[in-house]
Amino acid sequence: MKRLIVNTFIGRVAIYVRDAVGRTYSSFANPESAGTIANDYLAVFLTTSLCKNSAAFVDVGAHIGSIIAEVARRCPKARIIAIEAMPDKADRLRRSFPRVEVHGCALSDHTGEATFYVHTKLSGNSSLGRPSSRGGDVSEIKVQVRKLDDILTGGGIDLIKIDVEGAELGVLKGGERIIAENRPTVMFESGPLADDGLGFTKEGLWQWLVGRDYVVLLPNRVAHNGPGLSLEGFIESHLYPRRTTNYIAVASERRVELRDKAREVLRIDPTRR
Repeated sequence: MKRLIVNTFIGRVAIYVRDAVGRTYSSFANPESAGTIANDYLAVFLTTSLCKNSAAFVDVGAHIGSIIAEVARRCPKARIIAIEAMPDKADRLRRSFPRVEVHGCALSDHTGEATFYVHTKLSGNSSLGRPSSRGGDVSEIKVQVRKLDDILTGGGIDLIKIDVEGAELGVLKGGERIIAENRPTVMFESGPLADDGLGFTKEGLWQWLVGRDYVVLLPNRVAHNGPGLSLEGFIESHLYPRRTTNYIAVASERRVELRDKAREVLRIDPTRR
């Protein structure tokens, strides 16, 4: 049902109500998680609001399209590129979002064919890696693997969202040229699991970004001043109760620009901060 209504007014209302109820319930049921829930909500809100109308938004791990639906609504002139490894979901995205450029493949730092592990109960947890904790709820399919640099041509890439269940660093490594040339803002997921089955580490993810002069921020710091997370702070933020699941990496030279845009979107008066 979610896939059928995601790009409709009813779908937007349903998702808003579902998320609002979920945030409220989770905060009461587990108060320690309130900060995580708020930051994850804020990450999505900022990600779907900050892209320039004249530029391109890239959704890596588009799933059923809830993120690109919001970007299309808030930034109607933006070029939207969706990348989804599961063939059935990529086909549905093409039908539901005819103006979106959809690529049916997985992304990493190499090209070829690979096994993709589909979580049969929670398809959003599917990945190139197979953590042992997923047990018997996984089926295997073969998918094409490409590099972001081979998919994206030209300039104007303003914002990239990456949610690929532990394969985020592989996506970044495969987009070295695009990121160097465009300096996009990157919203990426980094969950608490240490076993992603791919050999990527959280230390490596932070080091890759900072080594390219990016600042790694908690979502609630984007609209404010600050140096960003140190490596120790980034690792610590994954510990229970973690600060967030989603982080926002901003090119250092764009830090003030993104701060001011976030203040505008969130209606923050800088004279009161």
